[in-house]
Amino acid sequence: MLKSAGRTFVFWSVGALLLIVAGAAAGVFFTQRPSAEDVALHLRTERLAQATIRGELETQLREAQARGEQLRSELTIERSARAELEKNLKQLQLELGLSKDHLAFYEQLLPPGPQGSIALRAVELERNGVNLNYRVLLMRSGKPGERVNARLQFVASGVLGDKDVEVKLLPLQAVPDQNVASSTAPSGTTEVSDSLKLSFEQFQRSQGVLAVPADMKVKFVTVQVLDGDIVLASRRVDL
Repeated sequence: MLKSAGRTFVFWSVGALLLIVAGAAAGVFFTQRPSAEDVALHLRTERLAQATIRGELETQLREAQARGEQLRSELTIERSARAELEKNLKQLQLELGLSKDHLAFYEQLLPPGPQGSIALRAVELERNGVNLNYRVLLMRSGKPGERVNARLQFVASGVLGDKDVEVKLLPLQAVPDQNVASSTAPSGTTEVSDSLKLSFEQFQRSQGVLAVPADMKVKFVTVQVLDGDIVLASRRVDL
């Protein structure tokens, strides 16, 4: 009887212990396992965090794109401004070159020389096909009212055929046939070459086209201011 009662007690004691252990295990299981609400809350939190991060990234992306567009616009404006500045610079350089040419040609601030003297202040000769364009600026010191009456003469030195020659050049309109070489002025051209006559008080400019024999190779031209046969001024221009 006692042995039976003891076995029963042990049995119930072991069963109770097993129940307690099982209950504890179940409690731990149910305590550590999240509920559906916890899972849903966790998912919502993660989605909200991802949405926030995505929004921040999209904002940064838009800002970067806007900055890129702004930089491209500024670069386009800068290139346009640079092109305009280069264009203006070229125009200014061209105008400066022309101004220097005009200043060199019409410069009249320096004293022309001894009192009453005549000076060739500027002489320009440039080829125009076989002919020569000329521009001359003359100045004279002296009291206003005292006029100078003289004439220009252009003597070209060069090679014609196989010979070294000197040819007096006349205005193009004074030579009927410019292909015919001549070292002397044709008869009856005195009136036609009036463009070479000078009459001035302080300064005078003269320009035109000189006829050059077609087969002549001009090396240099001597420009003279003559009063009759007296040379008042002279300058050599190499070509």
